[in-house]
Amino acid sequence: MPALPDAPTAVGSFAAIWSRALYPSARSGLTRDQLTLLLTPLAGQLRDALHQDRFDPRPARAIGWQLVRSHSDEPDALAQTLGVLDAYLLLYFPPPKEFSGPIARARSARLQHAVAAGFVEALRDG
Repeated sequence: MPALPDAPTAVGSFAAIWSRALYPSARSGLTRDQLTLLLTPLAGQLRDALHQDRFDPRPARAIGWQLVRSHSDEPDALAQTLGVLDAYLLLYFPPPKEFSGPIARARSARLQHAVAAGFVEALRDG
């Protein structure tokens, strides 16, 4: 495994990867740099949710809402987001040892489910 960057750099790097994946399906009119800036606090929220002692995936629903509200509401936007979370969330934000292995994978999956649920709710309530 490559050496991992410090926390602020990890958040920015994760947001940059996410924006590269999301940009082709975003219809927001934002540049890719602007999209990265929009995604950076969301990446930090995902990191914080993954690492919390008392795990609760529900706050990740707001991330799905935010994607729709920022006009990243195409089906491919959700697919790309979930792909990035699946591939990179644990790589860039490895949890403490007590949350590693199957627990970390389960938390990551539940965060993905919550993001998807928030995305669908925002589309429905649109």
